[in-house]
Amino acid sequence: MIRFIPTTHGAGVRLWGSEEDLRAFYEMVLCYWDLEESTPDPIELQRSNFLAGICYDIRHAFMGTRSIAKKHPVEKTPGIFYGVEFTWTHILFFFAILRHNMRTRPCTRKGIELVCRAENSLYEAVRKYSKRYADAVMPFLNGAIYCNNPYLEQYIETINNQHLNNLSLLSPKRAFGLLVDDLNSAVYNTNGYKEILGYLQKEAKRLDCDIVDLTYDYGAPPYDFQW
Repeated sequence: MIRFIPTTHGAGVRLWGSEEDLRAFYEMVLCYWDLEESTPDPIELQRSNFLAGICYDIRHAFMGTRSIAKKHPVEKTPGIFYGVEFTWTHILFFFAILRHNMRTRPCTRKGIELVCRAENSLYEAVRKYSKRYADAVMPFLNGAIYCNNPYLEQYIETINNQHLNNLSLLSPKRAFGLLVDDLNSAVYNTNGYKEILGYLQKEAKRLDCDIVDLTYDYGAPPYDFQW
């Protein structure tokens, strides 16, 4: 069974599982993104790109190029277990997008069970990390996030960048609380949503490019964070 555990310095969670567990989860997620379509819808492509990025890290985890443990990090049973880290922002958006795509595609009972178990483990990790904000996170896993956003990737990275900035200035728990507030910016037509859109429009004009071409410098602060 895959398990999520909060990371030491509050940046996110580490996903743990056996090779079989992670491979099964990886293969299930593959059913819900479509990078090979000849003329993909631009918004669908953004969702697929994001799911593909998460899958890339999961695949490298069970290939043994991320974290490895000789005991289960929770149950302490012997064996070989593989782990990979995700920021809070990325893992919450991952499940929101995955659930969105599952609503538009045929789902197997096994796939639904895998997602439900993974979501339950994530909720347990959030609750372990911050009981105060655990319930506030749930709407963002249950449809509150606007996954038809034409600038979804830019919204994800803007919110993630803000969280990492907060993490460098504040206590981890305080930064997490602000992240929960910032996630409201991913809800369509909220004040936060409009603020990010205005910011992206100004940046695109300043850089003379389209909003969808905007990205962050992942080699610069605050991306030099500790997990």
